[in-house]
Amino acid sequence: MTTTEIAKVGDIPAGQMKSFVVEGKEILVINDAGKYYAIGRYCTHLHGDLSHGKLEGTAIRCPRHGAQFDVTTGRCLSGPKIGPLKLNTKDETAYALEVAGQSIRIKL
Repeated sequence: MTTTEIAKVGDIPAGQMKSFVVEGKEILVINDAGKYYAIGRYCTHLHGDLSHGKLEGTAIRCPRHGAQFDVTTGRCLSGPKIGPLKLNTKDETAYALEVAGQSIRIKL
């Protein structure tokens, strides 16, 4: 497993997120009060861009149809709601991160 530096600690303020492309993978990194998490950038439902979603603690809501994902694990917390329909959605890919000094590194 290789690790790649993707950012410095100061690049992503607490409560914020930032997207990166690493080895062809679209990844979203979230800073939750100094703890960093990484998941796939696009919703598993209809490819909504989670970097434009709403971050609520450790949950992110897709801006397209409202599916929610736990940023700590990638687990789908709730599928999208379209009118009266609630749909199932696959979990998001979660990636391991490590912080070494000021460097945020992702393990792929």
